[in-house]
Amino acid sequence: TLFRSVSGGTDNHLMLVDLTGMKVDTGKEAEHLLDEVGITVNKNAIPFDIQKPFVTSGIRIGTPAVTTRGLGVEEMEKIAEYIYLCATDFENKADEIRAGVNEICAKFPLYE
Repeated sequence: TLFRSVSGGTDNHLMLVDLTGMKVDTGKEAEHLLDEVGITVNKNAIPFDIQKPFVTSGIRIGTPAVTTRGLGVEEMEKIAEYIYLCATDFENKADEIRAGVNEICAKFPLYE
């Protein structure tokens, strides 16, 4: 497991990830860094969050946008890896992540 899911798993298209203890440990910073590489998430408070509501210790990840485009398990695993790399080694991996995201997006375009 790369992340701690607040609920211990998922039963639907949303999941809340706790960033506590990671190099990027606020939702606000993770949301910003992920946006820089083309991955959209939202900062989100976690239960008993020590961060302020506009900072947060978690991110909310949803799958409807990517499943609508046709992405499957393989691509979702890659996106999870990219999110993890953003949270742990953004300085060294940002260009690699951005290139990977662009490759996935080209393979699954919004419009044909």
